Amino acid sequence: MKNAISINNIRALALYEQGQLDEIQSLLLFSGLIESGLINQLRPMYRETANALIAGGFLNFDGSIITQTK
Repeated sequence: MKNAISINNIRALALYEQGQLDEIQSLLLFSGLIESGLINQLRPMYRETANALIAGGFLNFDGSIITQTK
């Protein structure tokens, strides 16, 4: 089940909300949420953060991480 939320995702989201993830961990979390489509099942604040990461040039629309800047 690709779009099923896992215990790992729940734990990661809890850690994110508690401010316990660093920038890389947060980027990996949101990358995975976008790639799996789970981002659309979560509260709007998560979608807003994902959109900000895309607009900021950190993630592509498909969730892949942008590794180089122009």
